[in-house]
Amino acid sequence: MRVKLGEIVGKTISGEWGNDDEFGTGIPVLRTTNFTNDGIINYEKVVTRDIQKKKIDEKYLRYGDIIIEKSGGSDKQPVGRVVFFEGEEHTYLFNNFTGVLRVNDATKWNSRYVFYSLYANYLSGGTIRYQNKTTGLHNLKTEQYVSEFEVQYRELSEQKNICELLDKVSDLIAIRKKQLQKLDDLVKARFVEMFGDLANPACNWLQIRLADACMDPDDIKCGPFGTQLSKEEYRDSGVAVWEIPQINSHFVTKPSHYLTEEKAKQLDAYSLKPGDIAMSRKGNVGKCAIFPTRFEAGIIHSDVLRIRVDDSRVSPLFMMHQLHYSGAVQHQIE
Repeated sequence: MRVKLGEIVGKTISGEWGNDDEFGTGIPVLRTTNFTNDGIINYEKVVTRDIQKKKIDEKYLRYGDIIIEKSGGSDKQPVGRVVFFEGEEHTYLFNNFTGVLRVNDATKWNSRYVFYSLYANYLSGGTIRYQNKTTGLHNLKTEQYVSEFEVQYRELSEQKNICELLDKVSDLIAIRKKQLQKLDDLVKARFVEMFGDLANPACNWLQIRLADACMDPDDIKCGPFGTQLSKEEYRDSGVAVWEIPQINSHFVTKPSHYLTEEKAKQLDAYSLKPGDIAMSRKGNVGKCAIFPTRFEAGIIHSDVLRIRVDDSRVSPLFMMHQLHYSGAVQHQIE
């Protein structure tokens, strides 16, 4: 049996923003900048605001509250993220770009189970059909979403067991992410130890310009912009369009968009071939990955920079590590 979310939580509680905290005596207010994509709240940079306390007694966050993003997101990140509140009660508020879903009957529903249901739905793209855009901002049709979304009903004991299992999985994922970050830091440290900081002008290695490591000026190229490629031309299969998520995962993540063979031929100048270096131009700027030899050539997205070095002069793998681990790109950004 599936139950409407609105029957479980009632109406969404609206947030408060108030006025500037001029005297430093305001109330901590959580914003979407405190959201993480893992459903966890980041408390490192919580702002304080001057808000009349008589309005907010029922709006103070309680353990188990589910905070939902009502406005925010981007073309690559839909609005509708959710986080689970486990902080100190009667201390924090939430701003007007967010809302709170609070379980009415704890004898029937475990709030963390409801959260996981919403979190899984968001990850699967379930909020996309409920969002609209105004002046570049993505807004969630919150009341419609709450009234239509359904949660699978299970006995309370089973809900708790499911949450315990998912919590353990989440903990393992968090541990693995930390391990990967430490390994990444180790590779960077070893690279600098072996070859020096190649971005430092004092480095004694013989240096050449990146362009001189390529055979042709067009070997360094950004993806197609503007009218060259529109979203309407994306297909569910065909020639892959390689984007930032694939770079971040070193091409483990599968492409989300494809082009017809005819369109790919028109954009051949933006092709990504085995051995090419793909670099992120947005988000995690400077993140690099080598396009695998086992993959068919594809087309780069406009957010991607392709670097095709002359492997008779420079090893693509060495170049990728130099760009990624030496901090050369970060030096240019700063």
